[in-house]
Amino acid sequence: MTGVRSLFEGNHLTHSIHRLWIILALLFPFHVAAASGDIFITVTGEDSRPLSGVSITIESRSGEVHIANTDTSGTASVSGLNPGLFKITATRKGFYKVVEPSLRVIRDRINPLELQMRTADNTENVLVIVADALKSEPDGPVSATYLKGERLRTAAGSGADVLRALDGVPGLISTGDFANFTVRGRGPRDNLILVDGIPYDKVVHFDENVGEQEDINGGGRFSIFAPSLISGAEFSPGGWSARYGGRNGSLLKLDLAKGAPSPSASLRVDIAGLEFIYDGPSGIQEDTSLIFTARQFDFGRVFDLIDEKDIGNPVMTDVILKTHTNIDIDNTLEFLLLHTPETDERNVSHVLASENFESRELLDTEQKSNLLGINWTHLFGDDGQWENRFYMRRTDKTSQEGEAFPNSMPIVLPEDQVPVRKNILTQREDEKEIGWLSNLTFSNQFGKFSAGLSVSELDLDFSRTLADDWYRYEYNTTDFRADPSQRYLVLTPADTNAVLLRKEIEYAIYSEQVFEVGDWNFRAGLRYEYDGFSDDSYISPRLAINYHYSPLTRFSLTAGTFYQSPRFLERAADSMNNNLKNERVNHISAGFNYRLNKDWDLLAEIYYQQLDDLVTSPDVVTGETGNNGEGTSKGFDIVVNRRFNESWSANAVYSYNNATLDDRDGNGEYDADFNYEHFFTVGANWEIDDRWHFGFRWKYATGRPRDDFAIYQDVLASVGGPLRYSQEFTTNNTLRWDDFHTLNARLDYRRPFDSFDFIAFIDVLNVYGSSATDEREFNPITGELKEEEGETIPIIGIRFEKTWN
Repeated sequence: MTGVRSLFEGNHLTHSIHRLWIILALLFPFHVAAASGDIFITVTGEDSRPLSGVSITIESRSGEVHIANTDTSGTASVSGLNPGLFKITATRKGFYKVVEPSLRVIRDRINPLELQMRTADNTENVLVIVADALKSEPDGPVSATYLKGERLRTAAGSGADVLRALDGVPGLISTGDFANFTVRGRGPRDNLILVDGIPYDKVVHFDENVGEQEDINGGGRFSIFAPSLISGAEFSPGGWSARYGGRNGSLLKLDLAKGAPSPSASLRVDIAGLEFIYDGPSGIQEDTSLIFTARQFDFGRVFDLIDEKDIGNPVMTDVILKTHTNIDIDNTLEFLLLHTPETDERNVSHVLASENFESRELLDTEQKSNLLGINWTHLFGDDGQWENRFYMRRTDKTSQEGEAFPNSMPIVLPEDQVPVRKNILTQREDEKEIGWLSNLTFSNQFGKFSAGLSVSELDLDFSRTLADDWYRYEYNTTDFRADPSQRYLVLTPADTNAVLLRKEIEYAIYSEQVFEVGDWNFRAGLRYEYDGFSDDSYISPRLAINYHYSPLTRFSLTAGTFYQSPRFLERAADSMNNNLKNERVNHISAGFNYRLNKDWDLLAEIYYQQLDDLVTSPDVVTGETGNNGEGTSKGFDIVVNRRFNESWSANAVYSYNNATLDDRDGNGEYDADFNYEHFFTVGANWEIDDRWHFGFRWKYATGRPRDDFAIYQDVLASVGGPLRYSQEFTTNNTLRWDDFHTLNARLDYRRPFDSFDFIAFIDVLNVYGSSATDEREFNPITGELKEEEGETIPIIGIRFEKTWN
């Protein structure tokens, strides 16, 4: 899907935004109806049990104070509050004080808040902990970070996409051009993503495998989640528990909201389409709440509006439902449904609309993705917890690529007479999986013990079909050519066509013990995995040591082995790839977190990773590859956080990474594709008042590695073909693109009207118009390399929300 970033580019959209603001101001005069809201607070300990007798202090920005205490169910409520922002403080003898610095009370709504308290040291109980800091992994690396939903929804540069809102955590780099991220030199598809604890890698739309190389490498354009659907996200760049496996780049756990106590509905209006959300009681069973979202965005309509008619016609739909049922005090049940189809078409009309017919590819992609999950959590004993997750998922995707030949000198042919080669290449991906995950946790005489298992059956039907010989004009020196002097590639059905039709079982078991010895925590775990596709078993030891030097200072050391299964597309590309082994990473890291004062803290972590059995880049002609790669990734991250207080927060991150690989093909070491050697970002957020919120983020990164190349003229002369140029990549990541830097700024606004709330934001991406991509588009007709010019991208979001009791 070439050029989707152009969705909000140019003066056409800017003028439309100005007109829209004027229309809204005329349609909706600013009359505000007086009303009040409630806060319903649930407080638990680290064992997920309710805490009674907790003193709750609720303070408004104007100084109004309310006091409440939790009952035996661990809950407290305060009603009759004026809408606005409140600070919530929870205190109880024997526990550290917990503060939620900013909770918005919405009128006619029971506003829920869940707090967790941590047992205090016998002699030191004066430490104040911000509520979301307790939700990150306590026994793992100091770099594990929790981001609450409000921060994700209002992050500068995110637009309305939560996966573009992760900036500011250790080791993570996001350029904003795609809804993806890279971590410590690894690629965007190396990240383990869990949705409510279920592994799911189809969380972005338009993750292409045909078309331009930029889109194939990018990892997807838009998240499947509406911003308000995510209640929080926990991120770890390495060193996580033995409970998790499958990918080894980073761990991202997305927690979906579970429905509010009182109902609300909202409608988001976008030039690409509409988005509807319901959040509240189910209306079917008293103890069941739900959140439901439905949206469809037709970007082809937008491209027509802003006169970018050459891009194509991508359409995405997301229907998501989650229910949460409190069966009794010890049992909860959740149901999750994701239905996220998409289509993308680029036909002759789009080719004719491109400048000088430079973009001649024809694309036709359809994907249907579904996930059905059931989560059951059972509490037992004093602090035991047993979690079971059952899921079924299916993704059925068909991608077809062809090309058009619009010009027949000296005239330009009309659309219905343009010669085309449709569906030259067809890629089919059909994945079915059914799985069960079970995890048990409880305390013992040593500390905390956990164990679990996962079992899944995967059914794959993959195929790649080339209809006829196809000349390609971009290639690597190492790609197969029958005649080495030939300056182009010829893809043939004999070399290209491949089928992967397999059904296999995968399973894993793990056990882990946390030993608590004074100020020290030792977490030792072991994970065993069996991969039916490689017909091999893997053992992953994991270790984490934490030393709490004082309530203000924590040191951590993590080490372990992490495996990653090859992509199914890599297995399917050639029959020789079917039994590829899993890639292995041996990881070690050490870091500390120091609380400078009540608002500021400093985090630093160094790491070293040994990479083995890496899947190397396949030959473009045959698709054949192997586990010949090895390498290292080493570096450090430094993070300074200013916790939210007195209406503002700030964050700065510096990351250094040196990731080098060796394919063991005689060509030596080279820099990894996503090795941004130096990266720095700084951002801040300011809640101006109850209505206005402003934030910014600036990012800088040294350039990514790139290949040197040569361009050849008239490469088809020997076969009597038309004038064509080719581009041969002669080295492997020996050069670097220019440094990357960008500034994003965002303004959010919320105001109640007579019967609904008006919510809007303007997120200005790339404020000063720097180049957002390092890719260059090669034109084989002219031999030119086209560079994407940087543009300022204003994104506007408008939502109407209605709450009622």
